[in-house]
Order: sequence, then C-alpha cells, then structure tokens
Amino acid sequence: MELWTEKYKPKKISEIVGQDTVIKEVIRWLNEWKPGKALLLTGPPGVGKTLIAETISREYGWLLIQLNASDERNAEAIEKQLTEATKEKPLFYKGKLILIDEVDGITANDRGGVNAIIKIVKTSKFPVLLIANDPYSQKLQPLRAYAQIVKLSRIDTRTIEKRLKEICEKEGVKVEGNLLKDLARWSSGDLRSAINDLQMLCQDKKEIKESDLEALGFREREVSIYNILPTIFRSKNINAVMKALENCEKDPDEVFWWVESNIPYEFTNREVLAKAFDILSKADIFRQKVSEQQNWRFKMYMSEMMAGISLVGESSHHFVKYVPPDRFSILSKLKSQRAKMAEIYEKLARYTHSNEKVVKNYYLPYIKVMLSSKKKSELKGETKEGVELTKEEIDLITSG
Repeated sequence: MELWTEKYKPKKISEIVGQDTVIKEVIRWLNEWKPGKALLLTGPPGVGKTLIAETISREYGWLLIQLNASDERNAEAIEKQLTEATKEKPLFYKGKLILIDEVDGITANDRGGVNAIIKIVKTSKFPVLLIANDPYSQKLQPLRAYAQIVKLSRIDTRTIEKRLKEICEKEGVKVEGNLLKDLARWSSGDLRSAINDLQMLCQDKKEIKESDLEALGFREREVSIYNILPTIFRSKNINAVMKALENCEKDPDEVFWWVESNIPYEFTNREVLAKAFDILSKADIFRQKVSEQQNWRFKMYMSEMMAGISLVGESSHHFVKYVPPDRFSILSKLKSQRAKMAEIYEKLARYTHSNEKVVKNYYLPYIKVMLSSKKKSELKGETKEGVELTKEEIDLITSG
C-alpha cells in the first residue's frame, strides 16, 4: 500500500503549503550563497523542513546529498560520507545541495560530530542545509556561528484542512460534517501526521464519519492552548475536545481560566454567550470540589463540562486573537517585581553589611519614608550619597 504522504508529496516548490515566506528566504539564501555559511532550518516535525530541500534541489536540477546526523554521528562517519561529496562536481546535474538532517540528534558521546559538520560547512564548494528541531541546544552552540537560522512554523489549521479535502476529492472519499476540521486541529500543525491519520480513517472506505475519529485515537503529543481553544469553542464534538485536553500543554485548571477569558471574544450572540458561561459555571463547581475534597475525579468532570461548551451554538466565525487570563498577567508582573525587589535587597544588604531579610524587614520601611519625602526631581535617578539606586528602583520601593 502506497503511503499518501508519498503519493501526494509536492513535486514543485509552488505546491508546498503553509511555508511561503520561508521558501522565499531559502531561495534568496541559495541564490546569494557564499562558502563558509550554512542554512539551518528549524521547526517541529511535519512542517516541511526536509521537503523544502528535496523539492528545491529537484526544481533547480541539483543532486541532493543527504545525511542523517543522528545515524552517522561521529566525526569519522560524517567526514567519510561527505568530504568528497562536498568537493567534486556532479556529472549529470547542474550542482549539488548538501543536506544534513537531525543535527540536534548528535549527543555528547558522539565525539567530534559537531566539529566535523562545521568543517564540512567551512570547506564545502556547494550550499549546505542543516535541519534541527531544536537549534538552540547547548551542544549546537559552536555550529550556530556558522549558520543562518530560518524557523518554520506549524502549518495553519485551515491550510491543513484544505489539503485534506483535496486528497479526499482525489481519492473519491465522501466526508461527513467537521471531520476534516477536527483532524486538522488534532494534528497540531503537523501536515504529515494529518495525512497519515486521514489514510488510516479512509482504509477500505469511500465515506468517513465523525464517529470514525473515536477509533483513530489521539496521537501522543503536546497541544498548544491556542489550538485547544478553537476545538473547545467550535468543534461540536465532545470527544475531540476531551482528547485534545488530555494532550494539552497546560493543566485543566489553567485551561479553565483561558476559556473564561476568551468566551466573550468567541461568542457575540448574547444567548449563546450566556449558555457558554452557564456551562463554565458548572465546570467551576467541580473545579472547587477538587480542592475542597481532594478528590481528583472531579477534575475529569470539570473537563467534560468544559467540552460541552463546543455544543452551545455557533461561534462568531471571525478571527479571534486569544488573550491570556488577566490573573496570569498579574502574576507574571508580580513575579517580575519580586525578582527586581530581590536585587534591591541584595544591593542594600551589601552596602549595610547585613542580609536581605534584615533589609526587607527593618531597613526598607525607613528607606521608603526617606525616598518618599524627597521630591523625585531632586533624586535625579539616584541617591546623592551612599548606595546608588536607579529611578526604576526608587519607584519600585516607594510604590510598594
């Protein structure tokens, strides 16, 4: 059986979806390439990193020399595979493109692997593309000096849904309801996995229904809160919401506050808005019982109630820029302020030859009174004598 990811793989650059800006940047870099610098493509799985290299080399008439660094990781293996290839001109191609995949798969035990890649980049007579999921890994620090980083984002849900619909039309498969939309959301921006899931659903079928999603299961992966919220508000499928919540990067309690903050933006119809808040209030009852009775089963009930919001009615269907809950913004601000105050305590403790606790409990109240009694115009950003305080530090002390 032929995999649909291969069957429907783009043959031309123009057929690659969701990465137009990145492709333009890669092509510009290739056209302006000079020896000694590589291009490092980074991003989550399934967004087209390797595909871009394969498609561009085919369209340019270049020979693609590919090496997976996680398989050939030590210096000897990398040099053996690539040293000659980076020097010799191909006989039947216009040029070459050197692709080293999964460079972040090199471990500390793979002696000289990163240095060998740097050597290849510095000496290659042809462009070198590197691929990594995490380019900021500590082990890749020496390599980053020799590479320009280009980040690929997760593919938009609507783009994935459109691509899945095109495949279904070509395969003659009839689709019920919002199945493709749910499948696109579940993929978390991974087009390759979405196509694999679709093929699994369509096996020996010419029609697929929303109920078929239950048999598919939900792939193990973290899901961003920004992908969870559209599922909660618009999927009209409780199972889809529950499976997404199970794999969300955030705890259900935190998701609860995200939902509360964004319901007014999602539902503009007052009747639907009231229903959504009514369901959320019932979810809140179960949320409170978790802490009151220490019964964690209530958290599942809370999640099920939140999932019911997807059934309240039509959302506004306009683009919604989801915002974090105010309480998280406040907590983040307070955390930042506490960190800055800790620096002030440490500075004053060094000057007074005491410790931070003494400064906080005994000295700071007097310092606050002294600073408040002076006109801020007289302070001019710092105290006249003794320890120097910036205007920001003075404002922080006097406002506390």
